This record gives sequence, C-alpha cells and structure tokens, in this order.
Amino acid sequence: MKNQPISLAQLLETTEISPSDLLNTLQSLCRRSIIEKQKNLYSVPFVLREYYIESD
Repeated sequence: MKNQPISLAQLLETTEISPSDLLNTLQSLCRRSIIEKQKNLYSVPFVLREYYIESD
C-alpha cells in the first residue's frame, strides 16, 4: 500500500474502471472516512494504513 497521496488522473491511468464509477467509488469511500481527499489528491488515513500493515 502506497503512503503517498494519488491524483484522480493517476487512479484513472492505473485502473480499468470507468471514470464515473471511479468518482462514485471515491465519493463513497470519502463519506465513510476510508479515504481522505485533500485538494485533488486521495490517500488512506494513517490509522487505516497502520491497521492494514499490522494485519498483514
């Protein structure tokens, strides 16, 4: 899991999901606080990153 925020453009380049589906998914994840959006960058909150790393 990357620690660096990623832009929407980068996400679109690295996935095969349609732009509208990707936006809907990102909005849903933001509402649930699973990801954070700062300016035009998305990232996983520190607490969730740590939990994921520890559970590996």
